Amino acid sequence: MYKILMKKYDYIIAGAGCAGLSLAYHLSQSRLRDKSILLIDKATKDRNDRTWCFWEARESPFESVVYRQWPSVHFYGVNSHLTLDLAPYRYKMIRGLDFYQFVKEKLLDHPSVEWVHDTIGSIEENGEGAQVVTEQAKYTADWVFDSTYQPQLNLPQHHNFLQHFKGWEIEVNQPVFDPDSATLMDFRIEQKGAARFFYVLPLDATRALVEFTVFSENLLPAEEYDHELRKYLVAFLKLSDYVIRHEEFGVIPMTDEPLTAHPSPHIIRIGTAGGQTKPSTGYTFVRIQQSTQAIVKALLETGKPFYSNRALQSRFSLYDSVLLNVMQEQRCEIRDVFTQLFEKNKPTTVLAFLDESTSVMQEIKIMASVPSIPFLQAVYAVLWKKLRK
Repeated sequence: MYKILMKKYDYIIAGAGCAGLSLAYHLSQSRLRDKSILLIDKATKDRNDRTWCFWEARESPFESVVYRQWPSVHFYGVNSHLTLDLAPYRYKMIRGLDFYQFVKEKLLDHPSVEWVHDTIGSIEENGEGAQVVTEQAKYTADWVFDSTYQPQLNLPQHHNFLQHFKGWEIEVNQPVFDPDSATLMDFRIEQKGAARFFYVLPLDATRALVEFTVFSENLLPAEEYDHELRKYLVAFLKLSDYVIRHEEFGVIPMTDEPLTAHPSPHIIRIGTAGGQTKPSTGYTFVRIQQSTQAIVKALLETGKPFYSNRALQSRFSLYDSVLLNVMQEQRCEIRDVFTQLFEKNKPTTVLAFLDESTSVMQEIKIMASVPSIPFLQAVYAVLWKKLRK
């Protein structure tokens, strides 16, 4: 049995991951800082459970916890090696624990923010607001922001993929890494009917995060991730003597399933639950910052957290569906697509395209640089699906 708490909050944030803590942070830095806020998450967020990487042309509110950043990156296709100058972008890395500690310390200055460590059972409307039911209590608020919803990933009329990855932070006894340049994508490994690549993020001359990433419909057997990591370290980095200092594993949905940001009048989904994961790449961190800042702006201007989600209403959703269709139907190897993208376009244009900030003319040029027949087939298939729906 749970107890009903009589206190009603202005805002409840269900889930204190990247999206929940980002929203709490942006609220605390605004004129809404004195609103009563309750954060609910079963985890205490006191361990380094993930890493976020992203590119950015300016400083973010979390610049002080950027662990490493690189002005250039390497890209490896089957028979090509490109060194890409990212200016004005920089490729950045934030460790989960650093982010959690930074936000938690900032929120300590705001006594109106409370924390509850409990397991969330349900989130539902409740008269003039909404409520969160946990194993131990029921909490109510004017608005509930939910980052816990999981997409179904089984709707046949949509494309449903997973980005799954395992990384090792390794240390060697000789300086072998270039701290000024990361490897964004290395496609030289066997693809095995999926999109498989590595990235290498040097932390200093003797340490690096080496990560094996797969885009596919299903996870691999657990031992295969370790096997591929060992094989890559020997074959491409020429390393056989190393120490694993840290491991991470993650799964990110890649889907064009429509994710409703406002499932009911007083519940707003945020983060991946609200469609802030880029369907075709899995990048999420920057999109979360944009969406949570937009929520705060809307609350300040209208008293309600509703804003126009451009990403879900634009032509870019079509581009995402087309690339997912190319992958799902195996119309061509994805490593060929990314190789041609970076060989035939400026890297800054490709990054701007993935950020959904390019012009139509730039997008036409980008689309002309990828294999035409597979993508035309995918466009036809996606449009046909939409018409049938």
